[in-house]
This record gives sequence, C-alpha cells and structure tokens, in this order.
Amino acid sequence: MSYCAQADFVIELARRLHEAGSTAPRLEDVINAVSRKLALDTHIWSSPTAIIATIRPLGALGEQNTLTRVIRLEPGQIHLRRLWRVDDIAERVARGELSPEQGMIALDFADKADSPRRQWLETVFGFLLASAGVAGLLKGNPAEIASAAALGLMLGVLAQLAMDRPRLAATFEALAAFLVAFLTAWIAHAWAPISPLVLTAGLIVLLPGLMLTTAAAEVASQHLVSGTARFAGAIAVLLKLAFGALVGSRLASALGWDPLPAFSYVQPVWLPGVSLAVAAAAFALLFKARIRDWWVVFLAAFISYACSQVAIPALGAELGLFVAAFIVTVLSNVYARLANRPGASFRLPGLILLVPGSVGFKSLTFVFEKDVFLGLDTAFSVVTLVAALVAGLLLGNSVMPPRQGM
Repeated sequence: MSYCAQADFVIELARRLHEAGSTAPRLEDVINAVSRKLALDTHIWSSPTAIIATIRPLGALGEQNTLTRVIRLEPGQIHLRRLWRVDDIAERVARGELSPEQGMIALDFADKADSPRRQWLETVFGFLLASAGVAGLLKGNPAEIASAAALGLMLGVLAQLAMDRPRLAATFEALAAFLVAFLTAWIAHAWAPISPLVLTAGLIVLLPGLMLTTAAAEVASQHLVSGTARFAGAIAVLLKLAFGALVGSRLASALGWDPLPAFSYVQPVWLPGVSLAVAAAAFALLFKARIRDWWVVFLAAFISYACSQVAIPALGAELGLFVAAFIVTVLSNVYARLANRPGASFRLPGLILLVPGSVGFKSLTFVFEKDVFLGLDTAFSVVTLVAALVAGLLLGNSVMPPRQGM
C-alpha cells in the first residue's frame, strides 16, 4: 500500500469533511482515527477557512517521508447527505474494504453536486417552511404565519440567486434583513395586524445561533483559533442583519407606516404540533438530510422541543437549556453508535431549536437603536444561554462519548 496514496486520501478526506460542515474537533478526531488504522502519524489543524496537515509513516524519525499540506477553503455548509457518504467511505477504507486509491475515487463521486432543481427546491422550500413553522411555534396568528411564510419564500429565492453572484452574497444578510423589516412594516400597515415576531420568523434561517454555539464549543474544547474565527463570523452576520433591519424599520417609519390595531389570538391546541412538524421538515431540507433519515430529524426536533418545554418552565432558561442540550447530545451519540452513522443527523436538528440566535439579533438591534444598556443586558443573556448549551454538549459527550468515527 503506497504511503503517498494513503496521505493523499487522508488529506482529501479532511477537505471533504470540512466542506460538508464538520466542526474542527470532530474533523480532527475522524482524521486521527483513520490515520491510526492506516499506520500514519497525522497532525492536523482545522479552522473555518483552512486546513494544515502534516503526515508521516507511523514510527518514522525526523523529517523522513514527512508531507505537509496547507489547504485554503471556504467555510463549510452543513450537508448531511455528503457527510454520510464521506463517513461511509472513511469507514470502508479503515476496515480495508477499499484501498486509499479506491477511496479517492469514491470521494470524488461522493462530492458530486446536487442537481440545480434539487438545490432550488431544498433552499426555497426550506426557507418557507422554516419561517412558517417558527412563526407557529412563537404563537403567531394565521396572518403572522402566512406573512412569515411569504417572507421566507422571498429570502429562499434570494439566497439561491446569491449562490452564483459573489457581490450579492457579500451583502445578502443585510439586504435580506432590510427587505424583511420593510415588508413586515408594510404588511402591518396595509394588510393585517401582525407583531414583530414576523421579523424574527422571516429571518430565522439566517440567524447564526448554531454558529455561535459551535464556536463556543470549539473554544471550550481548546480549538481556540477555529472557535474564535467562527465566533467572529457569527458576529459579522448578526451585525449585517441588525443593521439591515434597522434601515428597513427606519424607512418604514419615515413613510409614516403605522401598524394596524392588534387583536388577541389563542392558538388551537393542534397548531404547535403542526408547526413543529413543518419546522422539522425545513431542517431536513436545509441540512440536506437523506430522505431515509428524515425520521431521525423529526424525532430529534420533537424530543428537543419537548425537553425544552418541560425543562425551561421548571428550571429556568439557563438550566433548562442545559438539560435539553445534554439529552439531545446523549441521544445523538446513542443513535450514532447504534446506527454506526454520523450523530450530526440527530444532533443538529435537535440543537437548532435551542440556540439563542434571535436573542443575539435583538441585542444588536437594541444597540443600533442606542438603547445600550438593554442591548448589553440582552447580550449577557446570550452569553449565559450559549454557556448553558455548551455545558450540556460537553457533559453529554462525557457521559456518552461520540462514536469513534463521526
């Protein structure tokens, strides 16, 4: 078995894991596990935008046969189908079922892009269903749910158009927040009495709550560079969203758009369950899960929501989130071990319902409106909520360690 072929496979595996949205700790754990089974001594460093790997045969001395690669990458997007395929290839190479050369060919096939039609459908319907589902979970009335769905549909089309247009992609979050804030004010003035929850629901897919939680978890596990860079990226997204929303709201105020009188609305008992199912379908689409794994996404979403609804009222926001994150993490690792598949299929849909992205968005909105003290108070709430989530994640991984692979 060629050492160069083994090294090339390990480096390509790291790149494909990064592109599929794997976090730095998990990427490095997988690469180290595969390298040991291939008799390689691998030292790898991963950040959201780069990978540095040094590889040599196990037991080699000095610089003998040492190979170092530096790979510049764009931040990876979560793609569960691709993650599943890459994980399966890594397992088969480690077991000796595939040679490294065959593994490289399999990785090339696994990286095949989705059809344009599928990309459009997953993005557009993912945004639409996420906004509608979250509006329902936030106890919105029919007008608010319909308005959020329409805004989500608009942003889904805009997000797909931005993929091939770098200039639009650079300003996408600010433009999206401006349009949602402006159109929310217009709807409230001219069409239906809707509350500000429509703004949060319309932007829910763009709020970087999961990115903030991942960054904090990486810092807590001593992946300082990766966590810091990811945290900076999340703050940049929040700044663009808050500024865009502020401009949209100010423009609507300048036009004299006053909201229609609101009326009380009591949701029927069946609506939260339907809204949760709609939101879970959106997560399956946006995370690009395999159709056969949709039941895992739905199960994770329902368990996470049930845990938060029971634990938060009983224990408070911080301790309730800690308990919910702990349960989701333990169950995701149990699923990964039983199914011998990436636990991300369970963990990510479960955590997305717990992350405090909307609270961080409100914090910066208060600051832009020059209510600094309320903004700082809300920002401190974000810190405590993220800390509770990360503590639950770390304790869950300690009680039930992740699968040796993913």
